[in-house]
Amino acid sequence: MDLALPLAAWLVPVLVVGGVVLGLVADALDRRPSAIVLIALGLGGASVAGFVLSGSTQPGIAMGVLAYGSGFTALPALGYGLAALAVIAGFRRYATADRGPGMAALIALGSVFAHALLAGLDLIVLFVSLSGLAVVAYALVAGAGTRRAEESAVRYFVQGTIASGLTLYGLALVFGLTGGDASFLTGSSALGSVESRPALLALALVLSAFAFKLGAFPFHAWVPDAYENADSTSAAFLSSVPKLAALVALLVIVRGTLFQADLFASATSLLVAIGVGSLLFGSFGMVRQQSVARLLGYSGIAQVGYGLLAISSGDAGIQATIVFIVTYAVGASAAFIALEAVGRVRPEWDGTRAGMAGIARRSPLLGVALTVAMLSLTGIPLFAGFWGKLHVFAALLSNDSVVLAIVAGVAAVVSFGGYGSVIRAAYFEDSNVNDDETVGEWGGSPLVVSIVLALAILALGIVPLLTGISRVYALFSL
Repeated sequence: MDLALPLAAWLVPVLVVGGVVLGLVADALDRRPSAIVLIALGLGGASVAGFVLSGSTQPGIAMGVLAYGSGFTALPALGYGLAALAVIAGFRRYATADRGPGMAALIALGSVFAHALLAGLDLIVLFVSLSGLAVVAYALVAGAGTRRAEESAVRYFVQGTIASGLTLYGLALVFGLTGGDASFLTGSSALGSVESRPALLALALVLSAFAFKLGAFPFHAWVPDAYENADSTSAAFLSSVPKLAALVALLVIVRGTLFQADLFASATSLLVAIGVGSLLFGSFGMVRQQSVARLLGYSGIAQVGYGLLAISSGDAGIQATIVFIVTYAVGASAAFIALEAVGRVRPEWDGTRAGMAGIARRSPLLGVALTVAMLSLTGIPLFAGFWGKLHVFAALLSNDSVVLAIVAGVAAVVSFGGYGSVIRAAYFEDSNVNDDETVGEWGGSPLVVSIVLALAILALGIVPLLTGISRVYALFSL
């Protein structure tokens, strides 16, 4: 156990926190644009530093509670990068609103909590990270400032409070069953050998806590409302970074530390049940939605199902889970930031699919960026999401889970009805709005960020055809 604090364990989050502190000082001096720039620089610097350190640092565990090196540094670096892009995309919104710098600071602090959740190997760190992410999420939803957003935040808070209580109870059971040892590494063998109802209850409660954080069925009720009523840039963060952290943390808990041996069969059964429910509910639910953000909320529910099925696939699912969540996080972030750009190009947009009819003719680059994001989420070849879905199917088939692979395939086909309806509206439907008479913009920073993410999606989709996906996975492997 390394009691020192290597550079890779502390530099990255310190850069973010430093940017937040400087940004809030600038906000106090009534320099809001400077505040947003400082926060974005802190996040961007942390992302770059994380990727550099992930390849140059030997994996290890700092003070027995925080893993670093390899994927434990590269995955948080990806999260910091996506958070930075969300802040940049919302620059004008944050720079002009009274609560703007605070919202940007919340995104930055949320990314730090996500880092701790992903890399933490201690029950106390796990609970604090989940609780911190929850508080940030409530505030980001309410931060939109509308009545509906505040109502959604209250509902989210009530559900989250119940989930936090169940989480605390489950972790307390784990703590007791392991003889008061909060560490995943030393307490896992004790828990893995327990064959009792308390151990199964602890397993169910911990998995339920992660299912709520991921927005999986039947713990999904907060997702569509939160994504629909939050600002698009806040939704871009909520739909990507916390899910990236929670799914990887769940992978570590189920496959690498807690709930081993006798309990893993029960964990697999629960993951399969939640995963299948999420796939079917989310895929069929998104087809009926008129609000694009709400459609993406149901999409997020369905996408979580793929990740849970990957984790349930045993050793073959480890790589599948990592590749899937990386590609999904980039695609989800791109989709919501594209929606922010739609609001810039067409200020009167009401958030519905019908309201964005013909938007690709008004802004061809935005149409391309939106299409790339939607096709990636679908899992079409030549886009990043294809590799994530492909690895999930391969993991299921290697585990002889043919029925689950068929269910996942059906869900993917059905979901294209939702993603395809957005593309159809953007390109092939006629708008009731005369764009020549409206006072819109070319798209601003959200459009630029959308294009950057679209290029990243295409690169992640095409480069593996030339070099193989193993090189991409090597960057994020745990």
